[in-house]
Amino acid sequence: LAHFCEHMLFLGTEQFPEESGFDAFLTASSGYSNAFTDNEDTCFYFTCLPASLEAGLERFGSFFKTPLFTASATEREVNAINSEFLKNLQDDSFRLNQILSSRSNPRHPFQHFGAGTRETLLEAPAKRGVDTREALLKHYETFYRAPLMTL
Repeated sequence: LAHFCEHMLFLGTEQFPEESGFDAFLTASSGYSNAFTDNEDTCFYFTCLPASLEAGLERFGSFFKTPLFTASATEREVNAINSEFLKNLQDDSFRLNQILSSRSNPRHPFQHFGAGTRETLLEAPAKRGVDTREALLKHYETFYRAPLMTL
């Protein structure tokens, strides 16, 4: 869910609801953004022209205050994550990490599959009666709190 949450945070907020609004703002400001989810952390970053920094920080900060997590974007982003996973299957460092994970203590969080696929994010949860979007909202409420975050 952490990687899925990372993707969904970029897709609109209450203050800036347009799904591609942040990307459009950054493009107009000669900037870009990205994020990655690692074993213990998720890191978000962006660049822009100095004159656009204040507006950029306002938009960026809204990701963490009032994300929309729209139902319409859920399946689309799961498909994007699935494509990312399939692309990474050919990456030796990704494959090595999967091997190390599979050999770790079954009770340790490192043992859990972290990238996400259509199967792990939509299909398997649906079979168990779990709504992926509701699980995402709970994940966000649990982990996206000021005491757990750094700037």
